[in-house]
Amino acid sequence: MKFSFRAVLILQMYIAIKFGIIISLVSLSIGGYTQSGLKFSAPLQEAYRDIISLKIKSGQNKLNIIKLNDPQNAMTYYIENYADFFTLFIQEEEAKYTSLLKNKDIRINKIKASDPGSPYFLFCQAEIILQWATIKLKFGDKISAATDVYEAYRLLEKNKQKFPDFTENNKSLSIIHALAESVPAWVRKIMNIKGSVDLGTSEIRLLANKSFAEKSIFKEEIIAIYSYILFYSNNKREEAYRLFENYHLDHKTNPLIAFLKATMAQKTGRNETAIKILEERPKGDEFLSFYYLDYMYGKFKLHRLDKNADQYIITFLTNFKGKHYIKEAWQKLAWYHLIVNHDVTKYKQYMKSCATKGQSLIDEDIQANKEAKSNQIPNEVLLRARLLFDGGYYAKCQNLLILNSEKFTKAIHDGEYYYRLARVTDALKNYTDALDYYDLTIIKSDPGKYYGCSAALQSGLIYEQQNKYIKARFYFEKCLSLDPAGYSSSLHQKAKSGLDRVRNK
Repeated sequence: MKFSFRAVLILQMYIAIKFGIIISLVSLSIGGYTQSGLKFSAPLQEAYRDIISLKIKSGQNKLNIIKLNDPQNAMTYYIENYADFFTLFIQEEEAKYTSLLKNKDIRINKIKASDPGSPYFLFCQAEIILQWATIKLKFGDKISAATDVYEAYRLLEKNKQKFPDFTENNKSLSIIHALAESVPAWVRKIMNIKGSVDLGTSEIRLLANKSFAEKSIFKEEIIAIYSYILFYSNNKREEAYRLFENYHLDHKTNPLIAFLKATMAQKTGRNETAIKILEERPKGDEFLSFYYLDYMYGKFKLHRLDKNADQYIITFLTNFKGKHYIKEAWQKLAWYHLIVNHDVTKYKQYMKSCATKGQSLIDEDIQANKEAKSNQIPNEVLLRARLLFDGGYYAKCQNLLILNSEKFTKAIHDGEYYYRLARVTDALKNYTDALDYYDLTIIKSDPGKYYGCSAALQSGLIYEQQNKYIKARFYFEKCLSLDPAGYSSSLHQKAKSGLDRVRNK
């Protein structure tokens, strides 16, 4: 499991549900470089707009008409690949994956038969390969996915050498370069991948230039990628969130924008805003079913301790046919009954489902499964504090922890109390006390749980913000030295990005 995620770590920005991201993989500008075999015509732009808004059926119908009216335009097959990508990535249905996989080679061959003199010739091939690498990883075909990443990277680098003024190359390369230093050295050596956070950020920033992005039909994609590189690789969360407002990305017409914007809002302590965004998202039969948004909505309402949070989690579990986030959803349903209804029996019932349903493939499911197998009932005070913190209700969380301090400071426990106190103190910008609480967490934490590992990461981030780079490196390395089951993959990824940022400072 560790090998699969580290060896193909350069894909992680494409895996939206795991890191909170669904993004598309291209940033073409209108005009320039247009060739007879690869035309981004007006009808094709309309089809693309439908597909990127998850109006898959409408977009596919338009593509079918374009194939009849403009059969030599190979760009049609490139845009068509988006339909498969979003369908498989969002719905995760194994039968559809098996059925649609053959389309990869068919579409690449169509592009290979078009115009080799166009900068889109290699670019479109690379993008199709990257999209399918992401899907393959999602469905467990890890070795093939890693091979595809290398092939796509090679094509993009070749295209950059051939067309140095074709800045669209930077879009996909920015993601690979931003994560390159986080990949183990032996993987970089095998794949000959080079890059850094600074390089990847500067590349995508070029495309996100206001004058360029605003003129591009692909503005949403550029800003989505830029926001995630800022958020995850640069730890610039506020700047990342503000991009959606600054570029006026409309969550009311596009479910993907609703997903991205709600994710960023919630992760920056704007739980109320995230809930409102999801309430305003477009719905209807014309859109691809996106049940994960129901789960997000239920989870965000659980952060607020809402009485009806459970019904949206149940909607997800009833309708979603994939294999990711199933265990976590059962865990959250169990938490709901423990915290909202104070029903220990229901908690145990749903944790049994957590243990037996779904798969332990991603950190969230691994952590949920570990809790289910432990047969330990969470402390209600600490669990309530966790949910309030995750929702950005920091004052309520801090008051709850302080009022119950004697229950924990005078008792032997696994360090969670100090971790919860550290996190909320950090969020309230009392960094001096937060660092003390993080150190207590590292000392007292159960090595098998994630509290110490996360505390080390958060300490590193504080010291980096304070320009104390030696201490930041120490804590990032401390994070990497701890390996609890569940969340270690994502925590280690962030620590590696942190080390990349402070290495030469």
